[in-house]
Amino acid sequence: MKPTIGLTTCLRPTDDVHHRVKQLLADETIHFIYVVRQKKSIEHLQQETGLPVLVVDKQRLDLYPLGETTSFFFHPSSAVFRIKQIDAGGGDPLVAIGRLSEGMRVLDCTLGLGADAIVMSHAVGERGQITGLESRVETAFVVKNGLKRWEESYEPINQAMRRIEVKVKHHLAFLKECPDNSFDVIYFDPMFEQTVEESTHLDALRTLANYEALSEEAMVEAKRVARQRIVLKAHYESPLFERFGFERTKRKTSKLHYGVIEL
Repeated sequence: MKPTIGLTTCLRPTDDVHHRVKQLLADETIHFIYVVRQKKSIEHLQQETGLPVLVVDKQRLDLYPLGETTSFFFHPSSAVFRIKQIDAGGGDPLVAIGRLSEGMRVLDCTLGLGADAIVMSHAVGERGQITGLESRVETAFVVKNGLKRWEESYEPINQAMRRIEVKVKHHLAFLKECPDNSFDVIYFDPMFEQTVEESTHLDALRTLANYEALSEEAMVEAKRVARQRIVLKAHYESPLFERFGFERTKRKTSKLHYGVIEL
């Protein structure tokens, strides 16, 4: 079932903003109801429509969940400095533990804001493939749009963003449809309330996040579908590392640790 969302413009819309509104109204992913802005606040529009509100701004889309005054929007975030660091000869813990290289096929089962997917896309290059799964339609819509439109001054980041394929699908359902050994690496970064509480940059994701725990069935399918390895990123207190037998790499400077299962 498609979500229904109010659609409006920024306070001073340009011709391009109005053009993008028309394009979004024709999109069949979400049922949009257009609301004339008329200098009304987001809170006023939410009360008037009883709906979450998506604002088309000059540079981005801002999604305000119903009752929230903080928007959810796409930004490449940590991917920017991580990719620049890689290209300057430095390393990245996710690229290292995933042993990612040119031409590999990677499935990101928990796309979220997409920063890790962007870094992995850069690592596997033009000949590689990154598929990102997001179970929430609204989240996937905003992130997919951002990956297509966001512009950074460093071109390799733009190229990495454009190569990511976003699918609105729960990871278990998608994995069940995949042939054996169809991806080199499968990546999980499950969202936990504890993680969100400790990460202020994820504030806007609180009401949109999927807090479902990683299941035994999903891991069974992942081991069938992954050809080389499964990588997990989780809070250092997460029981998932021990529960599923991930070999953990502890990070002294971060509360988020990585784990890997070699196949």
